[in-house]
Amino acid sequence: MKSINSKTIVPLLRAWGLGALLISQLAPAALAQVGDIRPIPRVTVVLAGGGAKGFAHLALLRRLEQDHIKISKIIGTSMGAVIGSLYASGMSTDQIEKVIGSLDPGRVALDQVNRSELSHRSREYQQRYPVDLELGVKDGALTFARGVSDGQRFLALMQELTANVAPDSDFDKLRIPFRAVATRYRDGELVSFAHGSLALVVRASMAAPGVFAPVEIEGETYVDGGLVANLPVEVALREGADIIVASYLGDTDKVGENLNTGNALSVANRMLDILMRQNERRNIALLRPQDILVRPQLQNFSFGSFDQPAPIIQAGLDAVQAQDERFRALAHLTSVDVEDMTLPTPNFTQRDITIKRLRVTGNKSVSSAFIENELKALQGQVYQAHMVGQRIDELYASGNFERINYLLTQLQGDQYELVVDVNEKTYGPNFLKTSLGFYSEASGTNLFSFGVGYRRPWLTPDGLELQADLRAGSQSEVAVSVFQPLSERWGVNAYAAYNSSELPLYRPDVSTAQKMASSTLRRQELGFNLSYDISQKATAKVGVVTNQTQLTIDTAKNVSYPLESGSTLTYVMQDGHVEFTGLNASFTADLMDSPSFPTRGYYLNVEAAQGVTGSSQYNSYRANALWAGSLGPHVINLGLNLGEDHVFDCISCARLTSLAPLYLGGFQSMGAYQMGQLNGDRLLHMQGTYMYRLSEGGILHQPTFVGFVAEAGDAWLGSSTFSAKYSGTAFIGVDSKIGDVFFGAASGSGGNRNIFLQLGRRFSLW
Repeated sequence: MKSINSKTIVPLLRAWGLGALLISQLAPAALAQVGDIRPIPRVTVVLAGGGAKGFAHLALLRRLEQDHIKISKIIGTSMGAVIGSLYASGMSTDQIEKVIGSLDPGRVALDQVNRSELSHRSREYQQRYPVDLELGVKDGALTFARGVSDGQRFLALMQELTANVAPDSDFDKLRIPFRAVATRYRDGELVSFAHGSLALVVRASMAAPGVFAPVEIEGETYVDGGLVANLPVEVALREGADIIVASYLGDTDKVGENLNTGNALSVANRMLDILMRQNERRNIALLRPQDILVRPQLQNFSFGSFDQPAPIIQAGLDAVQAQDERFRALAHLTSVDVEDMTLPTPNFTQRDITIKRLRVTGNKSVSSAFIENELKALQGQVYQAHMVGQRIDELYASGNFERINYLLTQLQGDQYELVVDVNEKTYGPNFLKTSLGFYSEASGTNLFSFGVGYRRPWLTPDGLELQADLRAGSQSEVAVSVFQPLSERWGVNAYAAYNSSELPLYRPDVSTAQKMASSTLRRQELGFNLSYDISQKATAKVGVVTNQTQLTIDTAKNVSYPLESGSTLTYVMQDGHVEFTGLNASFTADLMDSPSFPTRGYYLNVEAAQGVTGSSQYNSYRANALWAGSLGPHVINLGLNLGEDHVFDCISCARLTSLAPLYLGGFQSMGAYQMGQLNGDRLLHMQGTYMYRLSEGGILHQPTFVGFVAEAGDAWLGSSTFSAKYSGTAFIGVDSKIGDVFFGAASGSGGNRNIFLQLGRRFSLW
């Protein structure tokens, strides 16, 4: 390459049209001593934060590649740190676009755990408490998570993508020297990370308050760098940049338009945006005449537009092209041969690294033995970032942790120790969840309940867990249980419960719904069972239960109706009471992706119980099966329910209506009939549901469906015979984070009609 001296650099800078300030700084030294002049000015790239809008940074990086402009350093904040770190560590812009553009934002950005990833016990608990928000009680105060997302899966992704970088690295030795900007929580100071765990510091840089939980590094807590320098020009100046090329994501042509002030969240988000715009303007004002600021117009995109990489990159390309002359001049001044553009790509994983042993740090309540057991399959294996990430993800899905980070420390040669550092949920160890249920039918039947669940895991190092449930409303419940794992698969559970439910009683001799009485069912149970997890998706249980059940008629017990013949039909209803001790067994296989509106998987539950002692005979046999499949937005569910239950011995009753334990009625349970309208001690029910997915539900994954349910079945007394009944239901529903939300209208055999609305947790009458 030709050397550059004072006679050539000054005309070049003048021709470039940007060099007045640089000339004033460099020319005197050049004239005094030619040898002191840098052959190539140091070009520092500054990448701003902005979520998915950061795709626009790729257009700038591609232009610098195209012009063979050597980047001396990349400095990034938040999404700018993500793009910058991946590029600096060796990924191409095409690879970055493909990886980031194919992400599921709900899963990666918001740490949404698929139901299939949960343990059997966690799936059961989720069905009782579908509201995602989990509260905690710590030091006597009510608290909750530090962010909507823990950011764990993003951290794991970054660890996998930067596996070629040593766990504790000097960022000046990356393919391109790099800095990540974060805000120190203690005093609000800007921190520019130049070494450490690359994935962890990038995760700290993007810890947007309220969205992502803060990150602890070496005893300090850090949050999003955008709070102090979303466009960190000041860091580039501090690092000695000769020329800065900055990519800014904050421009919009619609300032002040469509600003929603309708709720506290939107106002808080706007206040945060205002703070960031202020520090961006401050940093833009620091730019010098020789610096380049790229300002793509991104008003049509949002922080979460990860599904639109191509148009965002195009907006970045348009902004770069708008400054084509300046980039051409920069290329004339700084272009180099391709092999001189960067340092060698880090190659930490170029050889086989064996995980010789495991070590756990940071845990308090959760035992090290549990964590090590979850990761034991990695011991003795060759390190593969993807496999470690998969095991870490499974550990995160256990629900015990806010963050799980890992690093490798060398023992000897290629033998390494895998050090797993965990942050348990900061709002624990006492956890609360809530449930809300509301169901209304056109007939005037209204059911409601509000519930609170308490959970205290890891009471002992062996994993003893306490659960308590309190529910009030049309259905009330007080329950407490303790679960003790005996091994990886075996566990024992002891429980005590009291619940009360309102039961409508319908006239059995007419085809359409005619309510004739109301009753209350009260049950007290004390039980013990032994469980065995056949797999993560299938569990078998056997146990003993002591039960006291009482049914009380709350209205008149003798009800008469005139007949067309002139005679009168009288129903005599009586209270019922039974006590028994029995044995029960169950098998459950659950591979459904959703308990409410499944689109794939299957569910099978088989239960059997037999009374051993008690005042009357007791036996129960039930089976429930459901299969779900989908093709694009089209979803099919097929279900079968069978049951034979005998609880009350009511030989002296004129009618057994009030004492039969099996019910049909309501959505996907013979929808044309009122809830509980069909009842007996025998049940056969089949249903087929077609759903069309109107929307995916956005980043929160709350899809909306329209559909139709076709059903056939009956609930009848053993003393009578099965009589097939039919129902068809049209509905619209949302698989929401508070449980079912659906509205349906149904018509069926016997002239039955029904319109119903369901919000939250579903109701079961018995």
